[in-house]
Amino acid sequence: MSFQPIRKILPQAIQSAGIQRQVTAARVMEEAQAALRRLWGEERAAYARPVSFKEGVLKIAALAPAASQELKLISVRLQNEVNRVLGSKIVHQIQTVMH
Repeated sequence: MSFQPIRKILPQAIQSAGIQRQVTAARVMEEAQAALRRLWGEERAAYARPVSFKEGVLKIAALAPAASQELKLISVRLQNEVNRVLGSKIVHQIQTVMH
């Protein structure tokens, strides 16, 4: 019996389990939060959090009006940063919602 690296096995297992969309959404949301921390710093990033990703649209909840305004201003930069880290153009649009 030979062992194979998990990075070789995992994509096929995800696909055969039918959970590719859920895994992609989780990766996008996790990377969006990390990108916000990189762009804004830990303290300011606490005022926004990704809430969903579906069909190329990433929704981010703003916890304050100022955060909502800033998210709108940096949405293209944030989108590009997330897509760059993930290695493909997965996020097509960012929507900001007040929470």
